[in-house]
Amino acid sequence: MIEKQLLKKELAQALTTHIRLLKDVEEFEIEHTDALTFMMRSFGFMLDGAPEILINEEEEPLHYMMFQYYSLLTELKYNLILNFPYSQLNGRKVIDIVGDFPVTYEKELKQWWETMTGLDLEETKQTIAIKELEY
Repeated sequence: MIEKQLLKKELAQALTTHIRLLKDVEEFEIEHTDALTFMMRSFGFMLDGAPEILINEEEEPLHYMMFQYYSLLTELKYNLILNFPYSQLNGRKVIDIVGDFPVTYEKELKQWWETMTGLDLEETKQTIAIKELEY
């Protein structure tokens, strides 16, 4: 399994990416408000509890947090592509902004979840396959 410090570094990178996104917002264009609100709320769910996980030394909560982060990030990407394909923030498509978030250990954490639960995860629960989001 992946070293705890590598997972913590990835989680810290995700938080840093989110903080930079927030501080770099110049203005919200009214026609993109729904997409931006959806994206920001999704980040809230994805990263909720991350600071506590970073100071905790237990591996299982860290693995679960990272599994959840990767799963929700993939789900966010699907939703943005399907529902808000043209939405932008600061002149960039929101799907490209979400692409800045790290996914280094996504495959390994999904494998961890399968091993831990005995469940086989499909690559996506979506009925539409999007090649760019395959891992």
